[in-house]
Amino acid sequence: MILERKAIVRCADDYERALERVEELGHPAPGTPEEAELIGLVEAIEKWEARHEDDSEGWG
Repeated sequence: MILERKAIVRCADDYERALERVEELGHPAPGTPEEAELIGLVEAIEKWEARHEDDSEGWG
């Protein structure tokens, strides 16, 4: 069993790091820990973007 940490984006720096990590992961094979990490990161990024969609200053 693989224990997964939930990805959380709390600030603009976390957001940028999450985007970089998604790019690094690319397209991992289904069922791998990397795929699970990618899914968690994408969910966290989407939540961040939804909370900050009206920010005109670039989330700073």
